[in-house]
Amino acid sequence: MSTQPIIKKAIAYVTNKDELMVFRHTDFPEAGVQVPAGTVEQREEPSEAVLRGIYEESGIKGVRIIELLGIYQYNMAPYRDEIQERYVYHLELTEPTPSTWRHWEMHSSTSKNSIAFDFYWVRLDSSDLCLAGGQGYFLSELVHKNNNGDSAQN
Repeated sequence: MSTQPIIKKAIAYVTNKDELMVFRHTDFPEAGVQVPAGTVEQREEPSEAVLRGIYEESGIKGVRIIELLGIYQYNMAPYRDEIQERYVYHLELTEPTPSTWRHWEMHSSTSKNSIAFDFYWVRLDSSDLCLAGGQGYFLSELVHKNNNGDSAQN
């Protein structure tokens, strides 16, 4: 009986007011709607990895970390033989960003070729907000915090 390796991942919930940054794989739409995420490298903190991952996947540098929403484990079977220990961060946009854009990731851990991602924004209260691969684990908490923040400001 083999034990699955545990791989640390950093997941980014990047918000701009009441919207969440998401993307689709241009050439692989079956991969579903996702948020930026990346592997935490050796001697790298998850908070560093999340910022690097956002930049590599989206080209966006103008973000700041609000908080670590939590950590959970996700079994990648049947796609990969690994357990991912996921560090989920809420970040907010700090610079103007288009409503849609395409970015090519050049540093993919799964491909030697650049991978095109089509980015766009969805409302956090959207009923069709369903992230692939278990990435939505802390979304309800983010929606709750966002709704409470809005009501406190109004």
